[in-house]
Amino acid sequence: MSLVQIGIAFCFIVALVAMREERTVINPLSVFCFVWMAVLFFSTNTTRLDYPQNETIGWIIIGVVAYTLGYIFQRILKIRFTFGSWTTLRDQVAIPRYKLLLFCASVCMLFFLRDLILVFLNGGSFNLRYIQQFLRSSDYTIVSNPIENTINLLFIQPIAFALPAICAVDIFYGEKNKHLITITVLMLLFKMMSTANRSGFLLLFIYILIVGLIFIRNSRSLSFKNNRLLKRYKYLLLAIVIIASLVLVITTISRGVDLSTNIYLNLTIPPRMFEIWSKTVQEVELHGYGEASLMGFLFPIKYIFNNILKIWGATNINAVYNMIQLTDVQWVWPGPKITANAYVSMFWNLYTDFRYGGILFGSFLYGTISAQSFWNAIRTNNPRMLSVFCLILYSVLYSFVRFQFSDSRFVLAIIFISFFAYKKDYKL
Repeated sequence: MSLVQIGIAFCFIVALVAMREERTVINPLSVFCFVWMAVLFFSTNTTRLDYPQNETIGWIIIGVVAYTLGYIFQRILKIRFTFGSWTTLRDQVAIPRYKLLLFCASVCMLFFLRDLILVFLNGGSFNLRYIQQFLRSSDYTIVSNPIENTINLLFIQPIAFALPAICAVDIFYGEKNKHLITITVLMLLFKMMSTANRSGFLLLFIYILIVGLIFIRNSRSLSFKNNRLLKRYKYLLLAIVIIASLVLVITTISRGVDLSTNIYLNLTIPPRMFEIWSKTVQEVELHGYGEASLMGFLFPIKYIFNNILKIWGATNINAVYNMIQLTDVQWVWPGPKITANAYVSMFWNLYTDFRYGGILFGSFLYGTISAQSFWNAIRTNNPRMLSVFCLILYSVLYSFVRFQFSDSRFVLAIIFISFFAYKKDYKL
């Protein structure tokens, strides 16, 4: 067997075993292995891209193995990373702060509505492809100031990222607050129309599916008596899958993109992008020492000091941040006829920090964190834990794009959910 075949076989076997042991397909280990099985298969069975070097494939496989070992390590030893005792955590009920959430959702909705109005006043249309081209043109810019940019980066974007997960959990484990759900959907619609970005709606559907499957799993394990209600939720999930598929197809066609080709290329390019940008990091002798992987925590501090207080000098963190940004904006050639940006995968962030040691130990630690989040979600049915797990599983699903903890939007969304979106109560 070739190295690629060994990697694919390992991913497939581990994913199936994890599904059996965890009794659901949406456990992080299965999702991670299925994603990287697809990446390994497509990236080495294409004529449109240059073939990744065996060393690149080898380190991707080592990263997958390390993630698997970290996940198993946490699940076997049951190490808990929680605030307070585990007993207390299980007794807690997290109640959404609906007034605060409605206020935040309304502010975000109005912000994106403002952007949408500005787009149309400057010649926009309802065609997503046209909007995308229009926004990329140099003729159009949204006038903003440092304060507005700060609010957008540190408040609007993170909360808009967190709200779909909160709403998804509220549908199954909360009051099904119609006002919150309606405003969130409108916010996502305005955001999509003003940015030509479909990710918000897609994430909402994914989160509903995740939470719904967890609800069904736990209901079965607890000998759920109301079979009618359980069937109703199953039909709801089926409807969500159908609606999500239709929305994805329609919006993709609106953007003038072939859906199958888009998905295929997204899964094909990560090894080559990781390879290209790893060489760039080597050439400039850049070491992140944790900054590349944890930029999501560091960026808000860096932004305030750089852009507001004006007291941050040219340090290593600035160099690392600029390199991360460069991977997003600079197009490179992973193949003779294809240019691409982003999609460097989580392994590039880990490599930038500590080279191959970063891939090994960073993937292991990420596996333990993923397992811990999954454990919290399935054992407590705590809405706060379920919302956080939605974001963690999102990071696992999109691990072929980048390490999500390098994105301040992702990190601040988790912080918002963990400390502000819910209040504590206790079961009787």
